[in-house]
Amino acid sequence: MVILIPWKPVVVCWCLIAAMLWVGYIGYSVVEGKNPFAMAHHRSSRVQTNDGVGHDHRTQSTGQ
Repeated sequence: MVILIPWKPVVVCWCLIAAMLWVGYIGYSVVEGKNPFAMAHHRSSRVQTNDGVGHDHRTQSTGQ
């Protein structure tokens, strides 16, 4: 026995849900004042590009 599923309504519903989520994300970003299409600035990218200059706190004197 073959179970027949009408795929067109299923695909249309999934596309509508995806479109509503996308529009909601764009709207929320605009309300927050952020650019939804900008590249994210992660903390890891800044750590990798840093030389490490000025981060050696063990060699600084305590002033005594």
